[in-house]
Amino acid sequence: MNRPIRAAVSATRAHPVAHGESPARQGFRYGRCLLDSSSRLPVPFLPKSRLLTPAEQRVAAECYARTLATGELTSGPAAAGFEAALADFLGLHAVATSSGTDGLIVALRSVGVGPGDEVIIPANSFAATENAVPACGAVPVLADIEPGRPTLDPESAGAAVTSRTKAVLPVHLYGRLADMAALRRTADAHGLRVVEDACQAIGVTGVGQHSDATVLSFNPYKNFGLTGKAGAVLTGDGELAARVRAIAYHGFHPDRKNVKTEPWGLNAKTDNSLASVALGLLPGLTLKNYRRAFLAERYITGLAELHASGLLVLPSFSPDHAWHLFTVRVPGGPAEREEIRARMRSGSGVETDIYYPVLTHHQRTPLHKSLFSRSVLPHTEQLHTTAFQLPLHNQLSLTEQDRVIEALHAAVRPTAR
Repeated sequence: MNRPIRAAVSATRAHPVAHGESPARQGFRYGRCLLDSSSRLPVPFLPKSRLLTPAEQRVAAECYARTLATGELTSGPAAAGFEAALADFLGLHAVATSSGTDGLIVALRSVGVGPGDEVIIPANSFAATENAVPACGAVPVLADIEPGRPTLDPESAGAAVTSRTKAVLPVHLYGRLADMAALRRTADAHGLRVVEDACQAIGVTGVGQHSDATVLSFNPYKNFGLTGKAGAVLTGDGELAARVRAIAYHGFHPDRKNVKTEPWGLNAKTDNSLASVALGLLPGLTLKNYRRAFLAERYITGLAELHASGLLVLPSFSPDHAWHLFTVRVPGGPAEREEIRARMRSGSGVETDIYYPVLTHHQRTPLHKSLFSRSVLPHTEQLHTTAFQLPLHNQLSLTEQDRVIEALHAAVRPTAR
């Protein structure tokens, strides 16, 4: 188990909430407001002004100022230092990239995906997952997710394999780890490569253990967010890491100026200035992982009554989850879901969201119609029509979380009558 998640799980288990202490004893009295008037402020889904703490903002500013003084804004020692620190933290070779999207493209190219190939992906992900495939000249092929789990189904992925399939690209959606051991077996049975989209799952146990390459994102909105867009490709294969490094920077040899080792490459390195910020903020990742795990289990405890009554479906608490998003499902479908969300917003000022509102095969471009018009993905569709996300971010206060829990109880009860 990775160090940050191990710490998060053990610390969360030690908290009274983790032992099932009744919601009433935790100060929750659903249907009645126990909070003072100052706590009645709206609860935003993800307040941009609070992505970093004031202390983190100072660290970021100091790191950037030091780099600015050197003039080494694009290339420099901080990039290599961040890669080394990330490799030590996660136990894999790490190549920092300019974004998670670029990381996906570089990783796919590095494992041999090219024009005419097919790559199997889920339909319920951010567009970057899908877009990385045609960026390599390849064709995305959709497979369904597992029942009750938001990640690629190994059996469905296996059924989607053709003679043109080159790779499988599972996504750890919401931060929940896909069944990577089973997906690896499926890939090996067909001679395929595996690239993990772990952009929402930094620090999860098992990330990178069953794939050829793994991609992370450090977008400001992610668990480990920076002051700009960045990402990384991880791999346990040193030769593949060297190829990733070359393709991420114009195909160049890392130590020989302007000499290519690859016929093709991107300008997809992380800037030295942003890497310096990453180095300064990386020590705080363990605490962020802990806090998200703690808040997730606190949600599960506070909403357990609704889950037990069949009014809401909650995720289970487990160490294979980074809790990038906290997702609940409404058994009644999209109309009931929107009614509940509207009640939470109008009655309590609590914002929620849907990740992602349009599935890949529901897009209406000519290309999407030609590729995916016959896609049948029942489990993906079920999740898409019933799920929505509650506020969960690194700076969410317990008072705000209590407001969310109270608002959801109040919003669901009228619907159930």
